[in-house]
Amino acid sequence: MFKKIQFAAMPIFKYAGILALLLVVGYSCSNEGINEGDVKPSSSTKAITSFSFLSPAVTGTIDESKHTISLTFPSGTDLTNLAATFTTTGAKVTVGDVAQVSGTTKNDFSKAITYTVTAEDGSKQNYTITPPNSADILGFTFDGSNDEIYWELSGLKEGTNTIYNAPEGVDFVTGFPILPAGAEMTESGSNEQSDYNTTGFSFTITAADGKTKKSYVIKIPAYNKDTNPYGIYTPTHLLALDSHLLDNFKVMNDITMPAVDGTDVLSPDYSSQGWTPIGDFESFKGTIDGNNHVIKNLTIKRDSHDDVAFISTLGAKGVVKNLGLTAVNILGGGNVGALVANNVGGTITHCYSTGTVSSAGFSAQRHVGGLVGINNDASGKGGKLLNSYSTANVSGKDSFVGGLVGYNYLCAVQNCYATGSVTGPYKNGGALIGKNADEITNCYATGKVDTGGGLVGLNFNWSSAPDCFWDIQTTGQSTSDDGGKAVGKTTAEMKAGTPYSSTWTSANWTFTSGKYPTLVGVGGQ
Repeated sequence: MFKKIQFAAMPIFKYAGILALLLVVGYSCSNEGINEGDVKPSSSTKAITSFSFLSPAVTGTIDESKHTISLTFPSGTDLTNLAATFTTTGAKVTVGDVAQVSGTTKNDFSKAITYTVTAEDGSKQNYTITPPNSADILGFTFDGSNDEIYWELSGLKEGTNTIYNAPEGVDFVTGFPILPAGAEMTESGSNEQSDYNTTGFSFTITAADGKTKKSYVIKIPAYNKDTNPYGIYTPTHLLALDSHLLDNFKVMNDITMPAVDGTDVLSPDYSSQGWTPIGDFESFKGTIDGNNHVIKNLTIKRDSHDDVAFISTLGAKGVVKNLGLTAVNILGGGNVGALVANNVGGTITHCYSTGTVSSAGFSAQRHVGGLVGINNDASGKGGKLLNSYSTANVSGKDSFVGGLVGYNYLCAVQNCYATGSVTGPYKNGGALIGKNADEITNCYATGKVDTGGGLVGLNFNWSSAPDCFWDIQTTGQSTSDDGGKAVGKTTAEMKAGTPYSSTWTSANWTFTSGKYPTLVGVGGQ
């Protein structure tokens, strides 16, 4: 009985197991059949998504609607052998039959070039890159000695360009255009100096595409003392002042002087002594119009020399106007200033200085000022210092020291001020003038004075200072040796924002509550 039951059940379990196995195998085979039949279609994407160069650093502009790539290269770039860095959604990129490797394969971009992107499905898309079509002139340079650029023109336009205020000494025979990458000067007229000054120099620029052209004419009128003075654009151009002491000059932009760091960049001793003062042996009698620009970082280290400043001696009829000297660092022996060391009858107007000015002393010419060392108009030519100021800190050994002028002798000083500290021996220091021998009007001073007077340190030749004022608190001085007409005020009174007297008019001064007065039309305040 038992055996019958046991054997009778065996086929049931056997076939049940076989059925289960068949179900599992069938399910597995069914799944394998579905995966094998589900073939992923090949991609049809074929775009260039970025295009650039590492050297020079240039990024292309991709127009996907037109399938073009625009490139603008720096001037002077050699387009004939450049490797582009790109990204793509396609399977491969070619130029002609040459496969392209991003950042490696080089091509000639001075000619029209086509990048072809091939998708996984074999479809293709072309991207066209044409040579730059700019024939715009980026500038025009004139060489000086040692093939260095002496003067560079900018902002030139197609057609005639008349350029005034050329620097003295420019060589008109060696002019070269600064061109867009791949562009060339294809036609040019005579390149003689007379052509620049009359009919002009003409030339045509053809772009890298070989089609786009623009024509230019440059006319540079001849120097005229009154209507077309020499232009000053660089520290090198300033050197011309010393060899053209009767000519007129105009500063055309702010100028930063080279550091005095052991490099002889302007003169044989510039590396150790800095700037050589203009008119060191003969006075400057022309005109320097600063054109409301500044000369920065003027440095002079000539402690054994007299008459040390940007201009050594300013002669009768000499004029300096509308010029700022900022961050000066000037050391001289005697007669030391930032702008002019010795003003002999010249006119200084609407000028200013900042920084430090000092004298080593031990000289017969014992005068040092923040702007002018000495106004010495013994000739009676009518020297003037008008509408100017200094914030320079001034010091001197065995000298008359003034925040604005060291010694003022027979020279009109009007509408001026000084705010720098004054350090000198004995009682020879004045916040405005160290030693004064003429009438000064409408001036004020606020700088700390070591020893001396609040406005004038020493009165000489029975001089006076009507309508002049000083800050008794900031100068630290309660008196001034100025003939008794100058008035000391508190800081609050000096900053009241109202005219100090009826002669202090809005034509020359701006009054603001809480501030000292400032000069109209003078920069840097």
